[in-house]
Amino acid sequence: MAALADSAARCSPDADATHRHVGDPMEAALHVLAAKAGVPAPPPVLDRTAFDPRRRRASVIDRDGLHVVGAPDAVLPLCRAVPEDAHDQVVALSARGLRLLAVARTADPERGERDLDLLGLVALEDPPRDDVADAIAACRRAGIRVGMVTGDHPGTALAIAREVGLAVPGAPVVVGADLPADDAALAALVDRDGVVVARVAPEDKLRIARALQSRGHVVAMTGDGVNDGPALRAADIGVAMGASGTDVAREAADLVLLDDHFGTIVAAVELGRATFANIRRFLTYHLTDNVAELAPFALWALSGGQVPLAITVLQVLAIDIGTDLLPALALGAEPANPRTLDGPARRGELLDRSVLRRAFGLLGPVQALGAVAAFLTVLWAGGWGFGDTVDPALVATASGAAFAAIVLGQVGTAFACRSASRWAGWRGNPALLAAIAVELVVLAVFLYVPPMPELLGGTGPTALGWALAAAVPALVVAADLVAKAVRR
Repeated sequence: MAALADSAARCSPDADATHRHVGDPMEAALHVLAAKAGVPAPPPVLDRTAFDPRRRRASVIDRDGLHVVGAPDAVLPLCRAVPEDAHDQVVALSARGLRLLAVARTADPERGERDLDLLGLVALEDPPRDDVADAIAACRRAGIRVGMVTGDHPGTALAIAREVGLAVPGAPVVVGADLPADDAALAALVDRDGVVVARVAPEDKLRIARALQSRGHVVAMTGDGVNDGPALRAADIGVAMGASGTDVAREAADLVLLDDHFGTIVAAVELGRATFANIRRFLTYHLTDNVAELAPFALWALSGGQVPLAITVLQVLAIDIGTDLLPALALGAEPANPRTLDGPARRGELLDRSVLRRAFGLLGPVQALGAVAAFLTVLWAGGWGFGDTVDPALVATASGAAFAAIVLGQVGTAFACRSASRWAGWRGNPALLAAIAVELVVLAVFLYVPPMPELLGGTGPTALGWALAAAVPALVVAADLVAKAVRR
């Protein structure tokens, strides 16, 4: 065992005389093995061939000879007198999810890497993190397919895939050397959930990313090594490991995981979907405003001025800047709901037909109807008839009712916009409740605190006006609930 640990440690760079190591965890484990075996500090290295993913081995020449460590299928063929059960041991240990290294050496480095003396196999346990299984399950719930592309032995890769729940019945386990040369055939092979590709070369990972993209998929590729750079760059979302990854991988990636947790990727997906939904909420809320603000001007224009203007331009500005800003920002910070990862992600534009239909075809018209109805009802209650000259004080009172109806209607719209498919309730977003409270205070200031009523052109409404304005948010919510029920 001491000879095995000695040669394995000599092939692992970046260690001092006490085998303290900073770098790849596997190399660190080999130095720990050497330290426990009481191996002395290695002699100076005369020549070193670093690990290469194509050779799948590393070698060192020093005064004691040539030392080789690497994948068993890359090292055993170079050895003489290999035990008959060596390959069986490789299969058995790999099936347990262990990473295997074969260690060999020769006292005559002139012969090169052939006729080596096999010193033994090193089995390393690299258990997956506790959160990986839950993260993979969350990906599948979100409609995200997950595959494993690794340089490990296929037996090791399959065992780990089964342990974390990645492997599914019928999913293939493919060795990189057996991947089809035709890109279309490659895409058909790997375009499935739970695929495991082992013993891959750097170009294999790049080909897999491009093959999946050719079938219309959005591809996220993880990696930590120098050779992962091209694949990370080619993927739609390159994800590098920040704690254990190389500088090349971090530079090539779009996203760097500081904690190296696969579960962090799922959290990022959830945050991205929530942000997408929040922008749509923000847009729906503001577009609804535009309909309610435009309706009084359209009515005044279509009537040829026979119907007074319900709100003024300054009132429109007061709504946009004074009352709507905080609720809109609060909707933009809506927390992700438990259904965010249920099903595939929404594909398409932020401002699509569903947003326009909801804002301009439902919420906006209902709110506009409530505001115009409040305005006209207060006018008629004050004795006005169509085409009559109206008292400015009555217009100001009726305008205050329309103004209040629009603002209160936006309160109902804010709660309706919390979900596009169902009623989200009153709680769950404290920022929205606080924003609405501020909105109501600002509304009272605009209607009752001088000089705002005179400046904006609308005064505090009558009791009838307030009753009509207060009915608008309930009307908006009711119309929204009916529309959602019909869609379901």
